[in-house]
Amino acid sequence: MWGRIYDIFEEYIGHVFFSLIFILMVFGVVTRYLFHTSYPWNIELCRYSFVWLTFAGAAYLRRENAHIRIEFVINYLNRKLPPWGRMVIWLFNEILTIGFLIALIYFGFILANKTWRFKSQAMQIPQFYLYISASFGGLLYLYREILETIHHLKTNLFERRYGKMNGTTGERTTI
Repeated sequence: MWGRIYDIFEEYIGHVFFSLIFILMVFGVVTRYLFHTSYPWNIELCRYSFVWLTFAGAAYLRRENAHIRIEFVINYLNRKLPPWGRMVIWLFNEILTIGFLIALIYFGFILANKTWRFKSQAMQIPQFYLYISASFGGLLYLYREILETIHHLKTNLFERRYGKMNGTTGERTTI
């Protein structure tokens, strides 16, 4: 139940920020060209929304496995290494990713707290609301990364112990 609610939240948070950016940009264009006036808070709120969209949307991209990657070294090593070597490289990659996310959450929170007293130029709200997006997005991504790591480990351990299931005949083949 919680997993489905989180999936919906993760998906729609991107929709909300993207829609907000679109509405604010259209509003800015209309007021500038039709009414010959512009509002400084408009572009600043767009900028803040874009930062939030970037950090919060990263977890959704992780779920969909849609991040841009440069994998030629990993692909080369996967062809050359035995299965245990591939597992070691995958585990090293996961440890680095989780370590980076923990650092992002921690230092993002420190930065956000240090900027609490500084106000944005147009909206006059604390800069905290801009910088806390890094910690929030890192937390969402960390949760998704841990779920995917657990799923990967369960799948691989099951296949090692019981063999891979053949999709057409239903027979098990040992690895």
